[in-house]
Amino acid sequence: MSLVHRAVALALAAVGTVAAAVPPDPTANPNSFITVWSPQRPGYAASFFTEMTRVSGSALPLQDFTVAAQLVAKNAAGVHQWAFGVATEAWAQPGSRSVLVGIEAAVINEEPANAYPKIANNAVMKNRGDGAPDPGAPLNANSIAYWITAQPGTGFERGLVFDAVSLKATSGRPAAIDLSDIPDDQIGNIDLIRIRKDVTLRYDPASGQLVLHRE
Repeated sequence: MSLVHRAVALALAAVGTVAAAVPPDPTANPNSFITVWSPQRPGYAASFFTEMTRVSGSALPLQDFTVAAQLVAKNAAGVHQWAFGVATEAWAQPGSRSVLVGIEAAVINEEPANAYPKIANNAVMKNRGDGAPDPGAPLNANSIAYWITAQPGTGFERGLVFDAVSLKATSGRPAAIDLSDIPDDQIGNIDLIRIRKDVTLRYDPASGQLVLHRE
């Protein structure tokens, strides 16, 4: 059971208090909506919660999208600033010993015959809006699918961890990292691991071996 659904099982009624809506300050945060809430009772506390269940759809499969929330941040032409689609923080203040989860992405499948992919995280790079014509260039300079950062003076003890029961395949062997969908003529041009700017681990399609390459 995911952390979210485990908490939802406690029921919103246990809270007994509704988050107070703070009117936006037009001088500080124009056109914004802010909620500030300090729960004081045990149980489930949510400043924003949504659950959407589609009960009807198109006759053909995979035609409809059911999206619980979509958050879009855009910078217009001439604006050269940061844009965060969503930013989350899980915070333990002094004196709090808590499990902190910045964001949880869970897929829940209850249908044994559902053979479609179950994807917890999908990192997508786009160079145009959906349905717009291809600009003819990837526009992906300095793009990063997953970036691990930390404040100065701290950092993560481990970068990628697999739980004891996290890898399981219904047929064959599970894979921690799977590059099998990439053709040989492309995978030969990829640095599988870039240890230094001039030291990389590569795959040689001709020999089928991993090669430590130095510039």
